Amino acid sequence: MFRLHRSARARRDKVREAHHWAQEVAKYLSTKYAPITVQAYAERFGDVGTVHFFSDYKDLATLERLAGLWKIDQEYRAMLEKAPELFIEESEGSFHDTLMQML
Repeated sequence: MFRLHRSARARRDKVREAHHWAQEVAKYLSTKYAPITVQAYAERFGDVGTVHFFSDYKDLATLERLAGLWKIDQEYRAMLEKAPELFIEESEGSFHDTLMQML
């Protein structure tokens, strides 16, 4: 089992919008690519502007297959186009990905 964790810091004036956007993205991916579920979380302590996404995969082949599908999913790509106005730029270290394997 593998868990993908992605986090991103929202712009200070866009936290509420970023939370709403994250919910929409998680719902879209979970619905279209079931049985994979994507969950969105917001920090309540620490950096409260940080949004976290979690998703679980039975193996790396499944994750790689889905990543390929997401790259060509036009509706998902359109959703991602809104991210730069909501989140601090990737070049500033806002985005972070971690892939974990269950022990």
